[in-house]
Amino acid sequence: MKPQNTAQIEYWNGRAGEKWSTMQTALDVMLAPATAELKMRVGNVAGQRVLDIGCGTGETCLIWLSGGATVTGVDVSAPMLALAEDRTKGRAELIKADASQWKSNTPFDLAVSRFGVMFFDDPVQAFTTIAGNIRAGGRLIFACWRQLKENAWVTTPMEAIRDLLPDSPPPEPHAPGPFGLADKERLHGILEHAGFEKVSIEPRDIEVCLADEGGIDAAVRFITQIGPSGAALAEATNETRAIAAARLRAVLLPHEKNDRVTLGGAVWIVDAIKRW
Repeated sequence: MKPQNTAQIEYWNGRAGEKWSTMQTALDVMLAPATAELKMRVGNVAGQRVLDIGCGTGETCLIWLSGGATVTGVDVSAPMLALAEDRTKGRAELIKADASQWKSNTPFDLAVSRFGVMFFDDPVQAFTTIAGNIRAGGRLIFACWRQLKENAWVTTPMEAIRDLLPDSPPPEPHAPGPFGLADKERLHGILEHAGFEKVSIEPRDIEVCLADEGGIDAAVRFITQIGPSGAALAEATNETRAIAAARLRAVLLPHEKNDRVTLGGAVWIVDAIKRW
């Protein structure tokens, strides 16, 4: 039997991790509204020990550091952690590890994640491990995507090119991936089983920015490299990619305004307390 999360670990240490590192600036812009929601929910972190799960290229680590926290970031992706190391300049402890397995010697006051907790093969086991890293009465706060059908930033591009990619069916419900925790009732149960109480799961609708400047051309370049559309096109022929780009231009054009392209996104902001 393979170790847990092997496919995701390989994925984030390959093409995905390299792309996210190379396109870090655009991705931070893309996720900025969700980052703002998460930051607002977290509130004051001064003097707290914060565990950043799936810390990626380090933007959220920088936010908690600027708030006066002592920060430990955990991620499986070597390329992304290398960039995070450069950005945080030694002010955060960054660890290459699977958060579903990693255990700290000292408990944290807060565990937080921006889209870093949806990739576990066994979510109950993973969140149980995470709970073990939080002190009794400490908090877990994270952002994750809601249902695929509510996220136009994924469905609009994919519907335009799906017939070009017969080997890329829609993801199975609950499978590890961006929408692995989209089911609110299931997510609530996972967290309660893992040792959390006072679980709050609140919906937020955001604008997902596919291009902050550069208009349609920039948005098409972005969407063909990042997210489900980018993953589906990764192994496509040049001919298929050219056809896909033309279709993406057509469906994204109505969403361009002043050289900026956005589509709707839907997230959960999750807040829970480690049970005493």
